[in-house]
Amino acid sequence: MKKSFLLVLLFTIIFAQKAVTKIKIDRRTESVLTTLFEELPERIEVFMTADSTYIVEATYKNQKLVQELTPDGYRELLTQEPTEYVILENARVPYLLGQTSLGLFLYSWSIPLALGFEDKGAGVVGLFTPIVYATVHYAWSKGRRISGGTAYGAFLGGLEGAVHGGLLSKSEHGIFPVSLAENIVDNVLGQSMGFTPGMYQRKFNHCYYGYYHYAAVKTLVADWDEWEGGDDVMQLGTVASLGEGYLSLILSKNAEYLTYGDALFELRTAVIGSELMPLLLATYDVHREEQSDERIYAAISLAGHALGYGLGLRLTRSHDLSGAAGMMMWIVPYLAHATTAGFGVLIDSEGFWKTYPAIFLVTDLSLTYLSYKAFAEKETRIGRLDAPKFNIAVNPMCFVFKDDATHRIPFLTFSYRF
Repeated sequence: MKKSFLLVLLFTIIFAQKAVTKIKIDRRTESVLTTLFEELPERIEVFMTADSTYIVEATYKNQKLVQELTPDGYRELLTQEPTEYVILENARVPYLLGQTSLGLFLYSWSIPLALGFEDKGAGVVGLFTPIVYATVHYAWSKGRRISGGTAYGAFLGGLEGAVHGGLLSKSEHGIFPVSLAENIVDNVLGQSMGFTPGMYQRKFNHCYYGYYHYAAVKTLVADWDEWEGGDDVMQLGTVASLGEGYLSLILSKNAEYLTYGDALFELRTAVIGSELMPLLLATYDVHREEQSDERIYAAISLAGHALGYGLGLRLTRSHDLSGAAGMMMWIVPYLAHATTAGFGVLIDSEGFWKTYPAIFLVTDLSLTYLSYKAFAEKETRIGRLDAPKFNIAVNPMCFVFKDDATHRIPFLTFSYRF
């Protein structure tokens, strides 16, 4: 009798799991659904049963509350506009960690520079800055719900602003004010508009693309030697970086499907596209011992970049990558380099090294494809706290550079800090 009861219970559970489908919801829908409950929950989820009944489940610290809605009732509820957009998760600790890190490692020396302090004054201000800055953010965030997007976006904004400020002003004095401004702007946008970590990572991607686009377009219309090392590549490139970054953020406001890993993968496909044809042309140039015109490199790099960018956008709409999987996609180039270079050392052939750019390209593309197939998920979901565990430092010129052999090779550097 007990065995029969357990079997019936088991089949009931299995059937119930198959009969209920979890519905993906965005921040607007969450905000509307919270009006069904007296208190703001920590998490809200929506399920649909086989008979099309909607089950709204609100999770609190010590309990769960459930509301059932008919299809008509659910649709009617979603036609309402929320009075305010709510934040259900709380990433206050990651937020404080990011801001405290900025205070320790960036503002502790950039504030004294911006204020013109020297010697003892600079030392005193620099040493007290981290604790004062951390205390201000601790007090401001106390009792508030901080979104994961705000935590990551404000931290990235501080880093991006430091680069933008230094290059725009051509002085270390511009680092702090622009960094703080972008930090605050991204903080406010994250809290008020619900931008996720993935959206802020896409903004970072476009801040990076801005320098690349300016360099490539400039190469198409002017001789490299006329502007190489000039200030305009950094100042005007920074303007392009700022514009592209915030424009992409605003255009991504409805991209709830975008995870942090997705945004990293978009960067990966765009970079592969920009390097693909220049790598093949560089291999051809080495074998024929003649340098192709730099404008050709710029044109084919931009064309490949557009294709790679478009492919990344298309794939991230239909598939998801976790943050860890997105990071794994950026370890792939190093695996490819290690493998191909190992073969080169083993066979010790001059012809191999002349063909190395193309060999690396094939290996990199193959490993990227296999990694994506292994880690991509078809189901779309929203990962608000899918924040990175470490940072990326990108050379803002993923384009092509001259080397001692007078031919061009792609140049891209990533560093991982755990």
